[in-house]
Amino acid sequence: MTEFKSDIDLDSMMNLMVAAISEIDPDDLAFLFATGKSELEVRNQIALYLNRHSQGDQVVTREWHRHDLAVLEFGNPMILVEGKSWIHADAVSPSKMYAGKRSIINGLETDIKKMQHTDDDRGIVNQFITMMLFTVDVHGSSKKRVQEAAITYADSHKRGIKSHKNVTELSSRGRRALSDLLENYGMFKWATLETGSFHEFKVTADLFLLQPEVTFISDKS
Repeated sequence: MTEFKSDIDLDSMMNLMVAAISEIDPDDLAFLFATGKSELEVRNQIALYLNRHSQGDQVVTREWHRHDLAVLEFGNPMILVEGKSWIHADAVSPSKMYAGKRSIINGLETDIKKMQHTDDDRGIVNQFITMMLFTVDVHGSSKKRVQEAAITYADSHKRGIKSHKNVTELSSRGRRALSDLLENYGMFKWATLETGSFHEFKVTADLFLLQPEVTFISDKS
């Protein structure tokens, strides 16, 4: 891709984001996921890629008016992107998915509301939300070795894998659960990312891209 347009569609935007993330070495990507949630690092990579492929009247910027990423034309927002990162074990947990201010659904709806507010004020061509799910395969490793490698969310990864027998089943169910949620909010695409290993721990990660179509989300008491 040599350039992109502000009226980019969902398929093209997904291809662009996968291409951007694919520039990260698979083991480096595994390092990012194994050592914490990495929506900002991935956002930065996407921003760098967009900036390299932008047209002369486009400005790619980060943290614009509380939005993670924006593409401006003559100072006006034409594309907005928000990003979140979760583990597969969160997606298969009803409480993590739906309950409370730290739930997946609350994070999603908060981002949509932010976009709607900016759209009302300025008008935007396209809005997208990225959501990543990942698992570090700590199953079968000793607690001491996991602690030595400083794997973040290790206990949650281990519980999720144990509950669903293996990483393949856990990630499959996580993708299905998130897909079931996102279909209520608009059109979306997903792709499995090419991830390597951090030390001996294999990492699995998926990227979801939602183009919100809801016009109203009520505030919950």
